[in-house]
Amino acid sequence: MKRKLLLWGLLLTSVLCATSCSDDKEEVIPSPEFELTPRTDADTPLFVVPGQSLALTYSATNVSSVSAGTLPEGWTVTIDESDRSIDITATEDAQTKATLTLTATGGGTETASATVDLYCLNAFDDPNGAFVLNEGNMTTENGSLIWISPEGYVFDDAYKTVNGSELGNVAQDMAFHDGKIYVISQNGDENAVGTKFENDGMLVVMDAKTLKKVASFGRKQLSTLDWPTHIAVLDEQHIYLRDKVGIYRLDISDQENPTLTKIEGSDGAPQTPFAVLNGKIYSYEAVMLGTYLWEIGPEKDGITKIELPFVTKYDLSNIYGIRSSDDGKLWLFSFGAGNLAIGKVDPADPNGFEQRRVGKTRLTNIGASGVAFATHGDDFYYAEGTTIYHLDFSVIQEDPDDQGGTVTVEKPGAAWFADITGFGDDDAKELYNGLAVHPVTGNLYVNTIKGVGPFYTTNHIWVVDPSSGEPVQTYEDYTNFPAGTFFPADK
Repeated sequence: MKRKLLLWGLLLTSVLCATSCSDDKEEVIPSPEFELTPRTDADTPLFVVPGQSLALTYSATNVSSVSAGTLPEGWTVTIDESDRSIDITATEDAQTKATLTLTATGGGTETASATVDLYCLNAFDDPNGAFVLNEGNMTTENGSLIWISPEGYVFDDAYKTVNGSELGNVAQDMAFHDGKIYVISQNGDENAVGTKFENDGMLVVMDAKTLKKVASFGRKQLSTLDWPTHIAVLDEQHIYLRDKVGIYRLDISDQENPTLTKIEGSDGAPQTPFAVLNGKIYSYEAVMLGTYLWEIGPEKDGITKIELPFVTKYDLSNIYGIRSSDDGKLWLFSFGAGNLAIGKVDPADPNGFEQRRVGKTRLTNIGASGVAFATHGDDFYYAEGTTIYHLDFSVIQEDPDDQGGTVTVEKPGAAWFADITGFGDDDAKELYNGLAVHPVTGNLYVNTIKGVGPFYTTNHIWVVDPSSGEPVQTYEDYTNFPAGTFFPADK
C-alpha cells in the first residue's frame, strides 16, 4: 500500500512539474494592436490651423502605453490614454511640415506604431501657392477662398476654416499688399434687394501668411459703392475700388470711420482689373477721339490722362484689358478695324507703343471678372470660346527688303495652344472668368464649369503645362462660380 501511495505521489509530482514546465515554455504575450481612427490618407497630410487643435482618436488592444515622437519646434502633441485621444496644435511660427510617429507598447517589449504627416496652415504667402476666389451663388452663398499649396494639396474654404466666418456675398477680386490680402465683394453682407447675409462684409482684409482677419467693412460702411468689382492697393490710405459709377479711393487708416473719395474724371471706368506699376494705378479709356491711359497716384484724387498715339499699327478702338508687364511697361489688349492685337507701352513714353497682331476676330466671351488675357514674361495667352491661344511677344523675324538688306517683321498671329474640350473630361464645357499664369512656374490655370444653373457645381481647376498645352493637375468640384485665380507671388 505504501508502495502504491509512493508511486502515486511520484506520478503527481511528475505531472505538476511537467505542467509547470510546459506553461513556462508556451506562455505567449499578445502583440499590441494600434490604429488611428478614422484612418488617415497616406497621400494627404492632416492640416492644422495655428491656434486651433486637431483631435484624433485611436483604437488599441494589448497596449500598456502610447507615446509620441519628437516634433519640430512650434508643434505640440498631447495624448490622453484614458479616452484614447490625441490633441495636436501648432503655432503661427511652427515649421510648416512635420511627421508625427506614435508608438504603442505592449505587455513586453513588442511595439506597434503609426506615422502621420502634418501640415501647418501658416504659409499662405508661399510664392509657389495659388488661390481661387469663389463668388458663390449670389442668392444663397457667401464668397470663399480655395488654397492650392505648392505641393498641390487643395484646402477648400480656407478663410472660413481659419476664421470661423465667411467672405462677402459675390466675391469679385483680391489684391496683395504689404503682408495683407484684400478681398472685395459685390454685395457684402446685404444684396441689392435687401437680403441679409451672415459674413464679414463687403471688404475683408486678412493677414497674407495666416489668413486671419485683420479688418472688415460692411455694406453700410461702404454704402457709396454700387456693385464694386475690382480693387488695387497702394497703402491703407490709398485703396482703389471700381464700381458701376467710377473709381473711388478708400482710406481705412481709421477703421471705425473709413472714408470713400470719388476719383475725379473716373466716370464709366471699365469693368476690368487695374494695373499697378511704380506706385501708381492704371486703367484706360477708349473713345472716338482717342485712347488714353488713366494714371492715378497718391498725390491727387484725380486721373492723369496719357494719350496714346492716334495712329497705331493696329487700331485701339476697343480695349479688352490692361496689366503690368515684367519689364516695367503696360500690356494693352485691343481690337479695331478687324485686328485683334496685344501691345506694350511705357506710360512715360507712350509714343514707343509696340504691338503684335494676334487674330482677326473680336472677343465675345469675356467674363464678369473682366480678365481677357494672361501673361508670363513675353508669353501672352487669351481664350475665345473653349479655345486658348498663345503668342510669344518677343519672337520676330527678319525678311529681305528692297535694298538687299533685311527688315524686322512680327511673327504673324497667335497660335492655337489648347482647347478645354480636349482636356479629357466631358464636363469641362465652359471656361469661367478668364485665365491666369503662375508667376513662378509659368503654368496656366483654367477654371471650367459644366454650365450655369444647377450645373455650376460640376467644375474643374486645370493646371496646364505651358510647353505641351496638356493638363498636369486637375482639381474637381471645388469651385462655386470662380471669380479668378490669384498668386501670392503677385504681391
